[in-house]
Amino acid sequence: MTVYMEDNRMKILMTTDTVGGVWTYSLELCKALNEHNIEVHLAAMGAWPTAEQEREASKMANIVLYKSDYKLEWMQDPWEDLEKAHKWIASIYQTIHPDVVHFNNYAHIENFWSCPIVTVYHSCVQTWWQAVKGTSAPSAWSRYTALVKDSLNTSDIVVSPTKAILEKAVRVHNVKSPTDVIYNGRELEFSEEVEKENFILCMGRIWDEAKNLSLLSRIAKNLPWPVYIAGNNVNPNTGKEVEIENVRFLGELSSEEAWNMMQRAAIFASPTKYEPFGLAILEAAKAGCALALSNIETLKELWSSAASFFDPENPEDTEKEILQLIEDKEYREVMAKKAQSQSEAYNLQKMGSEYAALYKRLIVSRKTDINQLIPSL
Repeated sequence: MTVYMEDNRMKILMTTDTVGGVWTYSLELCKALNEHNIEVHLAAMGAWPTAEQEREASKMANIVLYKSDYKLEWMQDPWEDLEKAHKWIASIYQTIHPDVVHFNNYAHIENFWSCPIVTVYHSCVQTWWQAVKGTSAPSAWSRYTALVKDSLNTSDIVVSPTKAILEKAVRVHNVKSPTDVIYNGRELEFSEEVEKENFILCMGRIWDEAKNLSLLSRIAKNLPWPVYIAGNNVNPNTGKEVEIENVRFLGELSSEEAWNMMQRAAIFASPTKYEPFGLAILEAAKAGCALALSNIETLKELWSSAASFFDPENPEDTEKEILQLIEDKEYREVMAKKAQSQSEAYNLQKMGSEYAALYKRLIVSRKTDINQLIPSL
């Protein structure tokens, strides 16, 4: 086993995916870990990285990027790809001999791996299904669920971005491994002060049940401000564009375009039914938006008194809370400042320090365990 020493660079093998928020999380964490002299071998799956994603990774001196288009475990019929990905990750492991393996997905762990294994529980189909559908996922997901449970319970530690989602994971998957909570962090640099405009910004696909944007579409016509939705409005099932009164669809935005809209928006709304953390909400808070959020446990944990909360199942309650932010400028500005202040707690330096400390603690613990197995001479 490669043992980390103070004068050597720690080496992490980390998995990521290129089709969701885990990519942003991974790059932000890599950026933070560079301050701790940690080299990251980043294995990307889900789809080939875009040119923009490759440029993002290439800017960081501590990243070695490995590219693939292997399916992720939640995708349709992924099993052949998962077996190939398993061998691919094992070959990277044997080539680089990392100090720690950090999984951002769920994978079977090889018995010959001698370093500590960290699995970060970002989300899963079972907890999604329970939050969105109100019941357990159907039996078609049994094999997937078994993989998630095995991955979590064969890891040295399971980390999650909120206590609320971790508690759900422990309950649903009967997690026996040690656990920890490390809040996500985000670093954004806004080039100039942008004057707030009278509109409400949301992000997501209109047909996504979890994002629950259909709730806002039902009340948009009653609001004095327009609702802007950053996301595709073409339904993949019908191929038709969705049109809603007082709702303006912005399509898919680049990171820079999204940040610009957040700087301009006076209110950011998220009626989501399922959100383990919510990087877009954090970005909006840093951009000085007043937050109107669904009152689910994870968002209440993170934003507490720094957001206006509503029942995501109740259009009348949602309309009431958003109208209060619209009509009371003083209240809106106070809430925006509270959100921006709270966002400072979720910073890159803290996230990087906590993960670096966790890695070191696991390495020392593993080394101690190995030494105890060796009889003294």
